[in-house]
Amino acid sequence: MALSSLVTRLRDPVYTGPNRCWPCSVANVALVALVAVAAGVVAPAAGVAVGMAGVAAVWLRGYVVPGTPTLTRRYLPASVRAWFGKAPARRPPDAAAPTDRLTRLGVLRSDAPRLAPGFRDPWGTTASALAGDDRAIRRAAAEALSSPSAGVTLDDGDGGVTLTVDGEWIGQWPSRTALVADLATELTLAGSGWAGLERPERADLAARIRALAERCPVCDAATTVSEDTVDSCCGPTAVVAVTCPGCAARLAEFDPSPAAFAPGR
Repeated sequence: MALSSLVTRLRDPVYTGPNRCWPCSVANVALVALVAVAAGVVAPAAGVAVGMAGVAAVWLRGYVVPGTPTLTRRYLPASVRAWFGKAPARRPPDAAAPTDRLTRLGVLRSDAPRLAPGFRDPWGTTASALAGDDRAIRRAAAEALSSPSAGVTLDDGDGGVTLTVDGEWIGQWPSRTALVADLATELTLAGSGWAGLERPERADLAARIRALAERCPVCDAATTVSEDTVDSCCGPTAVVAVTCPGCAARLAEFDPSPAAFAPGR
């Protein structure tokens, strides 16, 4: 139990698990191997110790060399990054099925891809009540995930906010406003057929709801839509961003390709 707790404290979910950047990890393991071999020439035991410590650090933290994401993006060729599946992600081309499901759930109006007042109003009320209250956010996350609230952790970073439960990475959002919006979706739709959906589908639908929001559910400011480029350790990706100027927060990002889902405005 003590070892498990230590591993949980040391693991960085931003760069491990589903978020692991394999080019970064492989590059770091290769560097660890070189240093371990060099140390092993002087003292075999030292080489083994360096190798084990380095591999453990990469496993727990994602990389061991400071600045790895920037170095990988700058010096590793795009063709090599593509070997690890780091081409820009694309949304499923068929957006009709999710839109139909959201309409049946009462989220979207039947005559246009816009939020229905019957969903939008309670959604906004719930989101504004959660905003700024970390304890309420953790309780809402626990309720949505059917997990003990004591195990819910929020981590803010350069890439947004990450949610973990008992050390398990759950997801990452571009901002706290986006996370609050999704939790408000979970609570608002709790009495519908929403709970019967698998978590990945609920996450996808919640992101679509954020992308369709004409007004921020937290502060009610009018949202803006713009083209942007998101940098990651594996290169820049073009996105269309939905942002709330009132909260100074990004609500959603989606692929601008014609085949991808795009909100109606």
